Amino acid sequence: MSLAARRSAAPAVAETPPEETCYALAGHSGARVVLHAGAARSVVRKTAASPAHNERLLGQIEKQRYLARIGIPFPKVLASGIDGAGCAFFDMAYVPGRTLAFAAANSIPFASGAVFRAVERMLWLFQACRGAPIAASAFRDKIGAIANIVGERAQGDAKLIDTIHECSKRLLSLDWEGIPDSPSHGDLTLENIMLDADRNVVFIDCDCPWVSSYWLDMGKLFQDLSGHWCLRRLYLSQDCAVQRVNAIEKLMQLESLFRPLVEREEPALAERLDQLAALSLFRALPYTGERAVASFICARVRRILER
Repeated sequence: MSLAARRSAAPAVAETPPEETCYALAGHSGARVVLHAGAARSVVRKTAASPAHNERLLGQIEKQRYLARIGIPFPKVLASGIDGAGCAFFDMAYVPGRTLAFAAANSIPFASGAVFRAVERMLWLFQACRGAPIAASAFRDKIGAIANIVGERAQGDAKLIDTIHECSKRLLSLDWEGIPDSPSHGDLTLENIMLDADRNVVFIDCDCPWVSSYWLDMGKLFQDLSGHWCLRRLYLSQDCAVQRVNAIEKLMQLESLFRPLVEREEPALAERLDQLAALSLFRALPYTGERAVASFICARVRRILER
């Protein structure tokens, strides 16, 4: 269905009832995510940052519905449409709980076996739908574009520019052939894996990336497990050394579960798991405006590629 057709078919936007309380939730894509907490039912509304971002959000809606239909646990999409400002939105069921990233960073106990089984099942479903290899040029072009964009933003910071270009050169020198196209989550970080009140695993915030592959999903997962992206604030704080050590231990325990899984199920992916994790970290550079975070990313990319 075209965007115009979707727009004409969009339901009217209901006003927030007075008994509801709204809470802005965190996000990285620029979309607005708001919890509408009501006495009878709470829902989360995700709204595109502007009409120019509508197609991406509409793709996420369709993908979330599809993944839920094939048995991957996602919050149910309740409604969707175009709001008064012309921005696409969708409402989904609110899942009370914590993200796996939050649990790891704060040493909150969680059932690692349940997380393992949920990701393993998702990996198996996507493996079964693997297609032809993605052109290696798609990865090289992406790496070069990121280096150029971030380098332009860092004008005047010669040291950071040199570091970014050093990372891009190392990534460009690696083998990007043979990565299969497939369905994927699109942003499988620990920040997008939730543990609900009953300790069940629920996936959130799927995305429609520039290329789709479950190999990139595993790279995103290891962006956290070995790249420690979800602990960036702990790394940058001078007062969180003990908390950081505890959190790293949690990530190491998860990595000890998932790396053997990849080695057993797909040795070719296991051989390039570190470079895919490094690529995922590198792709986060355009989304940060903080020099300290950009430096952290580059340091972790170098560390992963030197393993």
